[in-house]
Amino acid sequence: MRKPFCSAHPIAAEGRSARRSGGRNELIQKCGLALAVLWLLSINALGTARAQAPARNAANTGAAKLTLVQALVCEDVKDGIPLNPAIAFSISTGKIYCYTLFDQVAEDTVVYHHWFFRDKPSARIRLAVKHPRWSTFSSIQLREADKGPWRVEITDAGGRPLKHLRFSVTD
Repeated sequence: MRKPFCSAHPIAAEGRSARRSGGRNELIQKCGLALAVLWLLSINALGTARAQAPARNAANTGAAKLTLVQALVCEDVKDGIPLNPAIAFSISTGKIYCYTLFDQVAEDTVVYHHWFFRDKPSARIRLAVKHPRWSTFSSIQLREADKGPWRVEITDAGGRPLKHLRFSVTD
């Protein structure tokens, strides 16, 4: 699975990613990558355990459900506003964003953006959603091999599907 980028902010959401420059010893890079993967897996396991507890409580208490107001795939997100939404993107775009906006959030929770390429999982991104209104987004960096059909499945903390978005990456 690829390393995703994500961000979550009330109203405004803008993220930046940084790449490490070359010139480092290959062994150090491999060790660093292995440690990063292990760290991400441990964070994911903790997040899943935390996300499941509120979902069970919500089912038992009848807590208010999450209201997804807007979900789209776009070329960029600036100052909390999605730019150039589409269903087909050129590989030269370089990065694709999945933007979600929630309203009437009863209590702080999480949602997941599940990215799929050719029906195979590519990334699973956990994003915070906070009371009362919240926008959040995740993104993937495109590579030449990423041309083809994609989809993003947005689910709540309990795994309930909220929205499916389909798009394509072309030349």
